[in-house]
Amino acid sequence: MPRPTEIQNIIEEAVAEVFDAALPRLRAEIVRRAVEVLELMAPAPGSSPSDLLNAASATIHDSATQAEILRHLLEGEARFAGRVALFVVKGAAVNGWQGIGFDDNEAIKTLSLNTGSGLVGKAIQGRNPAGGPTQEFDPGFIHTVKAPADDQCLVLPLVVKDKVAAVIYADGGTAQGGTLDASGLQALTRFAAVWLELTAMRKAGGVAAEEAPTAQPAAAVAAAPAMAPAAAAPATEEDELHKKARRFAKLLVEEIRLYNQPKVDEGRQQKDLYERLKVDIEKSRATYDKRYAESAVASANYFTQELIRILADNDISLMGAGFPR
Repeated sequence: MPRPTEIQNIIEEAVAEVFDAALPRLRAEIVRRAVEVLELMAPAPGSSPSDLLNAASATIHDSATQAEILRHLLEGEARFAGRVALFVVKGAAVNGWQGIGFDDNEAIKTLSLNTGSGLVGKAIQGRNPAGGPTQEFDPGFIHTVKAPADDQCLVLPLVVKDKVAAVIYADGGTAQGGTLDASGLQALTRFAAVWLELTAMRKAGGVAAEEAPTAQPAAAVAAAPAMAPAAAAPATEEDELHKKARRFAKLLVEEIRLYNQPKVDEGRQQKDLYERLKVDIEKSRATYDKRYAESAVASANYFTQELIRILADNDISLMGAGFPR
């Protein structure tokens, strides 16, 4: 029987042979994946902002899970900024999820933000992007990752199901002349938010967005008009069905608009929105009808209402002569 040292030598030689055979393939795979990452982070020469936005939106649109949508959102945002980071909002906690463009992207996962003040508080409470000096974002964050060259940043809330599910930090990076395209960042964030909610509703039969009531931020409550008395009668099942149908119709039409913005702009100018968007409109109408055409809210025709409101700015003439009423 071979001695232990001989057995060890045999095993080492066998393992070395396997590694030698696999190394070229492994090296090629590493290079391929590195090129994919670089292509995501660096726009192709001559690409216009609309090309980048369309490409990023298409990637989000093809995502099947929430994690994939968020990952592709962040990768898309990296095309419009030097550095981007996504923080997940859960109650009063805002925790780092992933970063792109930082010297140490993994450091983002260890960070928690203060939601009570600064740009984070403004973005969450106002549900709108908030920009300003990086010290107004979070001093601890800047201490960890270094301030951008121009000391400016943008914080974008990702609003899903009427609440802020995450915030995205973006800046121009630590090199002078870095990119920070606020319009591109906002458009992509809004598209991702609609897609997250629409995907959830489709998987849950169109009711996910309405099943659990969510608390409004304090600032939103304070700014709201007079509310109904506390003793008001609870909504009926039909009232809830109307609410869900209207919300689902809105999301479907928002998806059409966000994914076809150039066609929407042209259709408004030429007053032929329906003809330009007929395929997408009828596909979404079928999705809506499958859920609500045989229900008690069918006569309300919320899908048509939202088409006119969102696509045509409440001017039905912009839909064109062939638009079915």
